[in-house]
Amino acid sequence: MKGLFKLLILVFSSFSFTASYAYDLVVAKDGSGDFRTIREAINAAPAGLTAPFRIFVKNGTYREKDTIPSNKPFIQFVGESVAKTIITWDDYSGKPIPGGGNYGTSNSATLLVNASDFSMANITVENTTGDAPQALAINVNADRCAFLNCRFLGGQDTVLTNGDGRRNYFKNCYVDGVIDFIFGGNRAVFDSCIIYAKTRKDNQIGSYITAANTSQAEPYGMVFRDCFLPANQGVTRYVLGRPWQNATGSTDRYNKTVFLNATFGANIVQPAGWSTWDAGTITSQITYAEYKSKNSDGTPADIANRVAWSKQLSDAEAAVYNNANLFATWEPCTMFAQPCNVQRDIAVSNFQLRKVGGNSQISWNISWPMSNIKYELYRSSDNVSFSKVNEQISANDSAVNFAYSEAIPLPATSFYYFIVASKAGLSSHVTDTIVVSSVPTITVTGTPGAFLQGLGLPSNPQAYTVSGVNLTGPIAITPPNGFEISADGGTSWNNNSNPISIAIINGAVGTTNISVRLNATIAGPYAGNIAHSSSGALQVNLPVSGTVQQDPLVSSESLIHWPMADDNLDSTLIRNAAINATIPTLRNLMLSDGAAVPAIKQYSVQFGQAFAPNANGAWGTAVGGNGGNLSRIFYEEFTVAANNGNRVRVDSVLLTAAFYNTSSNTKLAVVYSKDAFAADSANVTGGVGPAGALTSGANGAFATPVLLGNQTSGPTNTYRLALNGVDGVIIQPGGVLTIRLYFSCGSTSVGRYGMLKNVIVKGRPESVLPLRLVSFNAVAASNGVTATWKTFNEMDMREYVLERSKDGITYASVGSVPARNVASSSEYRLLDRVPFQGASYYRIRLVETDGTAALSKAVLIQTKSKILVQLTPNPSKDKVAVVFGEKAISGTISLLDAQGKVLRQQSVQPGANSQLVHVSGLAAGNYWMMVDLNGTKYALHLVKQ
Repeated sequence: MKGLFKLLILVFSSFSFTASYAYDLVVAKDGSGDFRTIREAINAAPAGLTAPFRIFVKNGTYREKDTIPSNKPFIQFVGESVAKTIITWDDYSGKPIPGGGNYGTSNSATLLVNASDFSMANITVENTTGDAPQALAINVNADRCAFLNCRFLGGQDTVLTNGDGRRNYFKNCYVDGVIDFIFGGNRAVFDSCIIYAKTRKDNQIGSYITAANTSQAEPYGMVFRDCFLPANQGVTRYVLGRPWQNATGSTDRYNKTVFLNATFGANIVQPAGWSTWDAGTITSQITYAEYKSKNSDGTPADIANRVAWSKQLSDAEAAVYNNANLFATWEPCTMFAQPCNVQRDIAVSNFQLRKVGGNSQISWNISWPMSNIKYELYRSSDNVSFSKVNEQISANDSAVNFAYSEAIPLPATSFYYFIVASKAGLSSHVTDTIVVSSVPTITVTGTPGAFLQGLGLPSNPQAYTVSGVNLTGPIAITPPNGFEISADGGTSWNNNSNPISIAIINGAVGTTNISVRLNATIAGPYAGNIAHSSSGALQVNLPVSGTVQQDPLVSSESLIHWPMADDNLDSTLIRNAAINATIPTLRNLMLSDGAAVPAIKQYSVQFGQAFAPNANGAWGTAVGGNGGNLSRIFYEEFTVAANNGNRVRVDSVLLTAAFYNTSSNTKLAVVYSKDAFAADSANVTGGVGPAGALTSGANGAFATPVLLGNQTSGPTNTYRLALNGVDGVIIQPGGVLTIRLYFSCGSTSVGRYGMLKNVIVKGRPESVLPLRLVSFNAVAASNGVTATWKTFNEMDMREYVLERSKDGITYASVGSVPARNVASSSEYRLLDRVPFQGASYYRIRLVETDGTAALSKAVLIQTKSKILVQLTPNPSKDKVAVVFGEKAISGTISLLDAQGKVLRQQSVQPGANSQLVHVSGLAAGNYWMMVDLNGTKYALHLVKQ
């Protein structure tokens, strides 16, 4: 580091004067500063400051995602120039987070401010996701934060001023977006700012500028003072605001937004001016107001058709919105070394190009409009030598939008463009270069895994996507020998003698799902490329491979089925004999209470099981839900339990699922484990959905979840998801497979229920065991319990283990005998010399040489003892006496939990006829008292109250 607290002489083109300022750190991409990244400077800044710590950021595009931590107040960024000092990133709600989970709206921000007294000047912060989904440029999550001469560029949800009771100040800033692009609950003042509501790329004619969710205690909310809302270049017209979280089922917000002395561009504001959120909005809780709104020519804005519940402020009412009332003792402009009324910069925004017919339509807008700006558009065919093709000069300080059109480049060529925007006395802005191409290009996304086919039936399908631009003819898709492809979700299939042809629309093919399967007529290995070709485009090959076996694949059958129509019990008529009944459980999810949506009961034939993190259907993080990100703690768990005599192969889970009244980040992921998630966890490996084979980007894994639909009449979309590809998962006899279904929903309103029906686990019992055991029995005698069993045609057996249990659940080994592995009959015998007294269970574990084991049926026997051992009282609250029928010589008393874990142990006192055991510290439930008295063992059931 070159040293802190240095004096730099810097010339700022963004001001009308040259000034010297002291900066604590300098960031420069070229290495001429203390750090190359802003993140490094943040890390180097000290914590707990009480005065601004100024970080100068030289011109450059800094591709990074930055956070100002809460323990570092008073950090200040100062950019060399707002047009050329840019922090950029592209996270969005629903984007997978490296390491697991997905981003939501709040953590999608390029810049997250968690520290109070943060300030920033002359810097652009952008999120390049586009119009949708939600993708923040900045999340201001702190008090007393000020922004001067900055730009915030985005689409949906550009600027979030977050948190009740916090104050933010934006002076001479530029903000653009398309939906709710300024939102939150802060007291946020936008002073002399440009609010540019862009034309939506989906050509919607209506949209929303603000979405305040102000608390009832907040007196002011969002305040826009002396702001300019320019016209855009298309058909989208905006309302000034709509009331976030004042809607059906969620009406705890008292939304407040005021525009004072606003200037409106032509046709940018809809006549109604404002909007409700939905039919459940309580308008009496809303303060939406204007004061002296005017048009660009200075004439009063037409407010005749404003919604009746909005307000036009009087002079006295408008005067309340002064800095003394809004900020109390905080004076935000004093945070900056330069004055707040600096000269505005030349900064071009939204420089873009789109093809319409045979023309390239180039457009841009100026961030801060002013007269006599000269715009020079340069073009090149090689991105090296450029020449000017157009020049425009802004006639006045209301000219905002500019455009130029010319023919697209000839086939197989490209054009490159940039703009130089200049005005005497100000620094010019040279934009980044954009390109328009006429080179035909095919794009293929996704890689199918290996296929397995049984002769006579096709394999399961897999999917990928194909798209194309600048095409002059259709895309032909030809599979290799043995493979088939489908472009209609599997309704029809084509082989290499009949390729698929995908037609172009305006020279392009949109993203198209292609299903592929192996369906050969001869057994053996198959491999090759699926060829994608179009006239003039480079051919794209997608490799596929698979195997066809002579024998048919093992068919699956339903092992267990939970209809979810009346309760969460499985169907006894469908459950396979190899499977034990189990009941699914909800974790951090709960059943509908029917209050928010009376039709949505806990269980119903129409909707199935209805659930959410809250019984009223709310998913937001503020009310304890997981919101739009999948979380490892919000799931429903299903278990598949093989009985003691069967080994089971599980290959897939089928389910019907959707969400009620929302499709906002409505996701489903399925993960499974063979040890109840103690040490292992695996994702499903794709499958089939309502539109055919699932693509690799939405195949049901945790990082690539299925996107569930909005179905208000009940779920009909069915998904079949594979466990471990074509191999499936083996459950050993007595084992359990745990399957978890994770859900998320980005809507913060109530009444947004997940719906789940007909959860079916499919597979096949591999074998009904024991196959080699002819008979097994156990008999009580005076010297213990003798177990006998007979086998036939033994092969690859290692040993037989005799096990016993007091409750028929928890078994322990008594002893073992080695297997003889003879083809004829064999008889075995094993004596348990110290059996449990009373009822007990015995079984044989048959262990093969590879460690695979099977279990015999259990045998119940009764034993009698000359010695009586009793527990009194039983049930017990505090202590229990173990009463002996004869005097003790030696022994131990062990207290076990229901799973057989030893909780405590004490020695038997010689000569005693009874002994106390204290149980007051135990939780209520079932326990075992294991008494070893004078060489004889007893197992007694204890109930703790």
